[in-house]
Amino acid sequence: MGFFSRMTIANQWLLRPLLLSTMEKSPASNALVRTTTAITMAKGSDAANVLASEAEVTVNFRILPGDSVSGVIEHVKKLCEGYDIDLKVISQRAPSNISPENVRGFEIIKEKVNKIYPEAIVTSYITIGGTDSYKYQAVSKDIYRFMPICLNQYEQRTIHNENEYISLENFGKIQWYFKELLKTY
Repeated sequence: MGFFSRMTIANQWLLRPLLLSTMEKSPASNALVRTTTAITMAKGSDAANVLASEAEVTVNFRILPGDSVSGVIEHVKKLCEGYDIDLKVISQRAPSNISPENVRGFEIIKEKVNKIYPEAIVTSYITIGGTDSYKYQAVSKDIYRFMPICLNQYEQRTIHNENEYISLENFGKIQWYFKELLKTY
């Protein structure tokens, strides 16, 4: 990050509105400040020249910590007022908890990241992708979803796509990091 971004993040108590408006302008960072919505499936007419008598969409919401499943459902109902819709929840789960930074595990993460990226400022962050780590909340409040890699734009676009790819350099950093993390912890 450049100086302006670092300063804004370090002084959120003063610059939070500016930070949020800046983050909302980019799709990647917008997902860090609000619940996201993705239409993942849609079905309508079987032919290009026939109007559908019924249409169906499946929507995936990634719920921001602080928001709730019930709040998202109420928001959708409000948006759909005046339309003949049938809302069905296929599956649901509350947003993941935010893990603490003032614990030994996070200190080890910071130590190991600084070995790979000495210039990095290590801070908490919201993972914008869904992970299975929520399943571990029953046994620990300290759950960190992290890989020590720096993805270029091509690598970012391949996530969960055809030819998913990370560089050998990134692959090596992942191996070193987790080996060191386990040895140290």
